[in-house]
Amino acid sequence: MTINPGSVNSIISESGKGKTSLLLSIYGIRKDYEGEILFDNRNISTFTAGDWSEWRQKKLSTVFQSLKLFPEISALENIQLKNQLQNHKSKAEINDMLSRLNMADFANQSAGNLSFGQQQRIAIIRALCQPFSVLLLDEPFSHLDKQNAQNAWELILEESKQQQAQIIITGLSETSFIQANQTFYI
Repeated sequence: MTINPGSVNSIISESGKGKTSLLLSIYGIRKDYEGEILFDNRNISTFTAGDWSEWRQKKLSTVFQSLKLFPEISALENIQLKNQLQNHKSKAEINDMLSRLNMADFANQSAGNLSFGQQQRIAIIRALCQPFSVLLLDEPFSHLDKQNAQNAWELILEESKQQQAQIIITGLSETSFIQANQTFYI
């Protein structure tokens, strides 16, 4: 696969075929893959801990399928933890994202007390609260109704276009409102 700047790339397959494993490999968490993954023509297998820290703070953002929110702190605190690394978004911008994804009324609730769909929307906002050139989305809409998924996708596209970032999004099936430049079936 070659992923071009500013492109939307969709990976479609049924469960258990390796979508999550691929994204975790790209993110540098899994190392048990064959082949090469290159960022800016550099093999990620040569990355040091410092390189990964730099990439994950400034160039690579993700919405994990498992979300990886801290359940004991509020939804807003989960977002702020990410945003504080780079002060990428203002409080007003974060509040606007919360409103657009119908989460403003839930911002101060513990993340662990939110439904999985609400947690997905918080994880999406959190991922957008940093600079990135690559955005990895692992089944980010699996627990969202169509309207909330469309709202989230519009927000993702706006943020990605502003940063001229590439998107890699996985799903179990194609979604009508996602117009990908490339679709890979595995």
